[in-house]
Amino acid sequence: MRCFYVLVHGTLNWPAESYPTDEGHPPFHPLGFYCHRYVLASDEVAAANLAFRRVRGNLDKQTHWFSSGQATLELDAEDVESAPLYKLLKPDNRGHTFYH
Repeated sequence: MRCFYVLVHGTLNWPAESYPTDEGHPPFHPLGFYCHRYVLASDEVAAANLAFRRVRGNLDKQTHWFSSGQATLELDAEDVESAPLYKLLKPDNRGHTFYH
């Protein structure tokens, strides 16, 4: 097992219908996002798959976009490379950098 750095790019697909929020303005519908994860895996493919599961689960826990059927998500590993093991000791950065 090795430590890997995985840079994840997510593409969000929203239905054509858009409903206003309680405040009367359109909801926040980003086109995509970037984030990264450090994971312990046997190879690059396993590292990417583990990072995808963590990103999807964390984002849905924060927003409920996928479990409620508001959006679908496509994930891609932009970069997967070996990283030093001490990176796993740091708390997970659970943030996402969204773009329109």
